[in-house]
Amino acid sequence: MNILSGLKEVISWGFNTLSGKASQIRQGRHKALSPLADRMLSDALQLAEIPSPTRKEELRAAFVLERLGSLGLSSHVDEQGNIVARLRSPDTSDGPPLLLFTHLGSSRWHSLESLSSVDSAFAAGAGLADVLGDVSLLSLSEGIVSGRISTGRDILLLFLAHSLGDPEGDVFKILTDDPVYRPCAALGLRGFTLGRLVDTREGAYRIRVRVEQGNEEAAWDAPDQVVDTVIAIAKNLSGITWDSERTTHCHIRRVETGAGFGRFPAEGLIELELESSDATFLEMAMKTATATANFAQSNQGVKVTVEIVSFVPVGNKEVDSALSKVVLNHMRDQHIKTSEYTGSDPSAYLSVEGIPALSIGLALGRTGLRRDRVEIDSIEKGRLFLESLVESLSRDFSGFSGEGGGA
Repeated sequence: MNILSGLKEVISWGFNTLSGKASQIRQGRHKALSPLADRMLSDALQLAEIPSPTRKEELRAAFVLERLGSLGLSSHVDEQGNIVARLRSPDTSDGPPLLLFTHLGSSRWHSLESLSSVDSAFAAGAGLADVLGDVSLLSLSEGIVSGRISTGRDILLLFLAHSLGDPEGDVFKILTDDPVYRPCAALGLRGFTLGRLVDTREGAYRIRVRVEQGNEEAAWDAPDQVVDTVIAIAKNLSGITWDSERTTHCHIRRVETGAGFGRFPAEGLIELELESSDATFLEMAMKTATATANFAQSNQGVKVTVEIVSFVPVGNKEVDSALSKVVLNHMRDQHIKTSEYTGSDPSAYLSVEGIPALSIGLALGRTGLRRDRVEIDSIEKGRLFLESLVESLSRDFSGFSGEGGGA
């Protein structure tokens, strides 16, 4: 709470400034946003400008804690920095809660690019899409506390301080093992791709390979040692057929070597993403990719470091099927264009434990390398969709297979 008191004046000033900024710019719009969506946009502009990532996302957590506290909600912050809050329903029985979760941080924050800008149609800023889940949960909380949104059971809010795929994180395991918190179903909130749902649940590994020059003297005899090693690793992995059914794929997401004028590259980086709908093949591919990268260390005389930076298990489609139908029906009722695709979804951590779970997008826009562009009108669509979905899921759970404990 020391952080909270230290940032209170800054947060208050920033909110008033950005709220006015967002409203003034849109005065000439033909169709004005609702006050609730306007408040969400103002919160998003402010939250996106708070530095991230940090060790436990302390600054962004302070913003969220201050807002929850102003609503009279008590929150728990665990050792990893995750925030858990429970909204009690006056109509609830002893049934399990509905879990809503999102991520506090952003990997694309920049001191200048995260200074957001707004025009009549778009809001832009580095990492702006990443905070839409947080502001949506805050808006939802305010609606439930005020009585504007009616729920038939408790709502459990989870703001994650680390990436949803962080292999070091175990918050989902803690929740599913505790009968007080184990949810009947869960929704993960992401910024973009409103209307898109994962149809076939794939698991995924994100692997980072760092290549460094063995020693400075060797660089003069083999000046392209690092570059050659990076290229060789990428070519070897991209050329592998992982299984006869072709359910497993390796994508080279990033290739980079550091260089300077008149100097040989002394460091390189490769980021790989392995995807598969078969858990056994996914593990095999991860071990093969790791071994291939490590082999270059002895073969090329360079230092290679392999790190698994993200892991998402293969989801259980059967567990999620009833929930997917409900979500798709609500999208159609809200006149949201729907589509399904094959991919990984961090909610799979819950579906493999028998809890129906999936992730939904809240807005439309484009995620850029430097700045995101959010379609402002889509924020209202996402807000209405989330509110109607939560009201429905908290009251009608027929066909769901999740099990929870008493509140």
